[in-house]
Amino acid sequence: MIVALTPNLSLDRTLRLDRALVPGQLHRVPEVTVAAGGKGPNLARIVRAFGGETCVAGVVAGHNGAHFRALLAAEGLSGVLEDTAGETRECHILMDGASAHPTEINEAGPAYDADAVARLLARLPAGQVAVCGSLAPGTAPDAFAAMLRALGSPVVDSSGAGLQAAIESGAGLIKPNEHELEALTGQGTVASARDLYRRSGVPVLLTRGAHGAAYIGAEVLEVQAPVVEVRNPVGSGDSLLGAFLYARQRGEPLEAALRLAVAAGSANALLGGPLRFDPAVARDLVSRTAVSIPA
Repeated sequence: MIVALTPNLSLDRTLRLDRALVPGQLHRVPEVTVAAGGKGPNLARIVRAFGGETCVAGVVAGHNGAHFRALLAAEGLSGVLEDTAGETRECHILMDGASAHPTEINEAGPAYDADAVARLLARLPAGQVAVCGSLAPGTAPDAFAAMLRALGSPVVDSSGAGLQAAIESGAGLIKPNEHELEALTGQGTVASARDLYRRSGVPVLLTRGAHGAAYIGAEVLEVQAPVVEVRNPVGSGDSLLGAFLYARQRGEPLEAALRLAVAAGSANALLGGPLRFDPAVARDLVSRTAVSIPA
């Protein structure tokens, strides 16, 4: 079981605009997709697509929380969810066909609720926990670090204070992108990840966008991504992590797991997001990845 715990779940609304986005002007939306959103649900979709066992965990609120539950159930994804006050946030993804990356507008979400989090942690099934995404508003770094310690050795895909707490609590793995690693260490490079691993003992799965990813731990390995036509890159990092955890849990060696992970991230961008993910496409792309050992 891979448990995808997201501290700040969302409803993801993908709006395909009728023309290139122009600030201050009217745009019409011929196509709208609404999904149970957040990094954890995206990761769970990829694990399930490959045939793995997974569930989505987190705190929801209000009418949007009820909608989240219904959307998750409609997809057939298992959920371990607790309710809190307020309203689950909405995140808007604007696709205009002209930009290489969509415009994303993310609401803040309901405030951190220690009681709801405690109830949630008590209900989690046994398995590898991946804590994915930004923290709920008002989350104290100490409280987040305590949650991570209570989870044992979780995988953490976060940024800023969440990533720092993961290091301090001795997470089993962190998955920053280059910008998140730079904010943490001053440089978003394999060399800075190596230094971070030497100092903390926490392995790093560094995602590098179209360039692929690197794993820095007791072993160091880099995989170059294949060149694909990018339709929608949102969720590619979640797809990469989901495929990596799935492969490692099945006992795949590091190189095979990292190649599948990078191929999954590329497949996500090519196909248009986690809702359209096809594991067969990812497996076909594995042969187009390139492995190297950084100097």
